[in-house]
Amino acid sequence: MRGIYFRILTLALAAGFAFTSPSYARSINVLWYTYADRCSEYRQKISQLAEIVHTLPQADSIEWNLRYWGSSDPAPDLASFDVLVIESGEAFLTGPPMGEAAVPDYTGILDNRAAIEAARGDRTFITASDADFHAIRGDTGNILNTAEDQDHGGRCVPALTSPACWDGALGHLVNAVNWAGSGNGLGIVSFLDGEHPESFWWTHENSFLRDELYGSIDYSGSDQTPIINSEQSNYPLNWGLTSKGLSNWKNSFHATFHPIDGYTPIIDSSLRPGSAVAIAAIFLPLAPEAESYLMLYPEYLSKECNEGIRGAP
Repeated sequence: MRGIYFRILTLALAAGFAFTSPSYARSINVLWYTYADRCSEYRQKISQLAEIVHTLPQADSIEWNLRYWGSSDPAPDLASFDVLVIESGEAFLTGPPMGEAAVPDYTGILDNRAAIEAARGDRTFITASDADFHAIRGDTGNILNTAEDQDHGGRCVPALTSPACWDGALGHLVNAVNWAGSGNGLGIVSFLDGEHPESFWWTHENSFLRDELYGSIDYSGSDQTPIINSEQSNYPLNWGLTSKGLSNWKNSFHATFHPIDGYTPIIDSSLRPGSAVAIAAIFLPLAPEAESYLMLYPEYLSKECNEGIRGAP
């Protein structure tokens, strides 16, 4: 059904305008789904980011009211939040101090599909990057890695607060949260769902994203040199970002998306031309003229529904 909205010209134009000229909230309620240990470096650094994010020059003074939703916690009142951020499946820095990494656990997301769908708003951002981890580490392609650190990308110091951090994982993360959290209803930000064991959930049978992503993800190979084209550079999701800054994090993006009806490519793939490494959608309600069109031509609605059924596994 969502595909109908984007095949009507007037709504497509409205969605395009929203990508380039959005309105932003001054403060957003952020619900961060995580399986990380309560004492992990992951939670400590995300909490630090939430405390200082409004001071970052490129973040437009937007404040975050952060709450964690742990994998074993009961589901909160989703309607009271502006954006649901879902931790990546790369479980680095998620264990207790001096302990092993946590095992990715998306039980809360999968068991509460109906509640998420009911609260879900008009903005969704999905990236094949584990930018949550890389932002904590301070990765940016604008800084060369040292000779003794060949297995990692260049890092800004201190991570999160150095001006050099923005054009990298940090800006990719903050832009996504601020954009998705400034729409109507519960915005969605999902980082890469892989690659550690028990992590892949996007196309799980209970995933609220399954119908939209099934058959459209290619996990073979990592894209180290993504492309922000001239049109994409005007998107608020890419404010302050460059292709170079998003490159060479070792690894920057772990999968690619084939074209998906209803989603706009936000960052292109150089690994697979015609594919994207980050995508977003603005699901607008049907305009009155669109509703009238479907009432006059019900066969169009039937065609769309049938196509959706055929595309499902």
